[in-house]
Amino acid sequence: MVMWMLSAGVRPYCDRPHNKQLIQEIFLGLRPGAVSGTPPVFSSLMLQCLDTNPSNRPTASQLDEYLGDWVTAICDNPDPSELSDQFDAAEELKFSNLENFNTFSNDEKAIYFSRPLWLID
Repeated sequence: MVMWMLSAGVRPYCDRPHNKQLIQEIFLGLRPGAVSGTPPVFSSLMLQCLDTNPSNRPTASQLDEYLGDWVTAICDNPDPSELSDQFDAAEELKFSNLENFNTFSNDEKAIYFSRPLWLID
């Protein structure tokens, strides 16, 4: 969800009430989709992390390896690569569309703090 939030620029499910129906839909497999303009390698990893089957999700070691490779390719390697090109293109698109970025409306029942499930309507 953190990856999706970084990509979308808004909190997940901000446009709907955070209630029992949302809990049930997430339990049944509801996941946010990839956001347009997100680097394909980022989207792919994000969707893996959100897989409904926990066995298909990457381990912490795998995430460390992927993210380490990304940092090396993007920050440490002076030569452009396909990976750095994906992130550069996404950043250019994001900054060219700043006026349209983060235009989601927040539902008044979208609550972003912990609470006991029995308090959720």
